[in-house]
Amino acid sequence: MKNIIKTTIFAIFLIALGSCETDTHPVATANGFTLSPIVPSGPYVLSPLNGDNNVATFTWTVADNGIETIPSSYVIEIAKAGTNFANPIAASPSSTNTTYTWTEGYLNPILVNNGFLPDVASDIDIRIKATLGLGSHPFNQYSNVFTTKITPFTQSSFALTKVGDNPANAPKLISSSLFTTDCEGYGWLEAGNYRFYTSVQNKYASTNPYYGNNGSGGLVLNGTDINIATAGYYYIKANIGSTPTTYSVTASSWGIFGLATPRPTGLNKPMTYNPATKKWEITIGLSGGRAFKFRNSAATSILGNFDASKTGVDYAGTKMSYNGFDIELPGTTLTNYKVTLDLSTPRAYTYTLAIQ
Repeated sequence: MKNIIKTTIFAIFLIALGSCETDTHPVATANGFTLSPIVPSGPYVLSPLNGDNNVATFTWTVADNGIETIPSSYVIEIAKAGTNFANPIAASPSSTNTTYTWTEGYLNPILVNNGFLPDVASDIDIRIKATLGLGSHPFNQYSNVFTTKITPFTQSSFALTKVGDNPANAPKLISSSLFTTDCEGYGWLEAGNYRFYTSVQNKYASTNPYYGNNGSGGLVLNGTDINIATAGYYYIKANIGSTPTTYSVTASSWGIFGLATPRPTGLNKPMTYNPATKKWEITIGLSGGRAFKFRNSAATSILGNFDASKTGVDYAGTKMSYNGFDIELPGTTLTNYKVTLDLSTPRAYTYTLAIQ
């Protein structure tokens, strides 16, 4: 009798143990989820004009993994149409949310950095990737796919080009940021008639669209040629995103000023433009332990060391800023320097100091 009782208890224990192992090892299954129609459905033409606008909003159902567990995380994926997502591109942050809105400022760099040409409509496939778990073996499943067209853009820019010349070799202008149209640049212009050529796919050519005078001192597509009467170095501005549109071509020469310069320290020490190097140059004695800045002869523009707080119209690149910090000189003695200022690359201005 005791043996029968022992055998029965042992059998019950084995059944219970087997049951526990099944219960503690649930298996995830891909039961699917659905991406709703995208609003709007496209095609999408991105633009730097009028600010950082919304492009499209995505909404999808919760992924059914076949078990009750922690929420899945989701990412929007895009790929060139017809590639079956051989090289998927993440086009949203990972999140447990089931909705996301694309903005132009977020989406455009993703497209351009992954080989989509600006100013060209490309066919893309779009899906949602759901991920359950972490580590090297997550459980993934994917939504249905939508296909549409999308056109990215580049930063607003122009090449002020003498009629008949190659815009690729002309002075360039660029805006202060991705979503501004306040283009500026510097360069030597010969006397003659000029047009503001746009870039297409990051290239300048005489077959590209161009802007000219609209008859009221502004710009219009295919407008009248702009006459430059006197050869010289000019500060060039153009803005087709403003109302009214604007442009200006102003003679500009440069010098340095500040306590480091010889007396009287408040006056510009004129620099000389070198057409071979496209730089402004001066050789001058400067006092160590003191500072200077660059200033145009009209005293309307000052360039100093980079100041991260100087954005918008004061943005002059990552090395210099309009109204930026003082340029401090080392030491305590008077030293002869060759100073150069390079304004040939718009919004990427630089300078050099070389002891002579």
